[in-house]
Amino acid sequence: MKDPEQKRLRILLFEDNNMLRSMLHDLLQEQRWEVIGYPDPEGCPLRHATKCTCTHARVCADVIVTDLEMPNVDGFTFVNDLLKTGCKVPFLAMFTACDDPVRLAEARALGFTLFNKSDLRPLLEWLHNVETQLDTRRQLTSRGELIRRRLPDFS
Repeated sequence: MKDPEQKRLRILLFEDNNMLRSMLHDLLQEQRWEVIGYPDPEGCPLRHATKCTCTHARVCADVIVTDLEMPNVDGFTFVNDLLKTGCKVPFLAMFTACDDPVRLAEARALGFTLFNKSDLRPLLEWLHNVETQLDTRRQLTSRGELIRRRLPDFS
């Protein structure tokens, strides 16, 4: 029998602001989604991978939601590095207050859907739409693989 948890949207959330990350974490979990929050990409095992071990049928997450500007590595660099490993996370969202048109254009070119931190509704609507596009046959890697080296997220 299939695990019902496999059908839930799994979101990797990267936000260095503890209060905002905690608020987003709670809000997304209220939607019955699985959320793994990181204050910094450096705490995520995916950051240090040299090759993606996922397949299109078995992925580590459905969505990455990241801040653009974080102290150790920005969201753009983090995801760009992931994509170079062959990362197969199908949906990318950037949640940012950045208004630099060059940086935002780079993010769009990389495949990000952009959301401004001043309004959560478009992000939630987008995630609900993503959920309808999930391949319900896909499997998720174990949660333990994603949290084993995680920094505290205070959520």
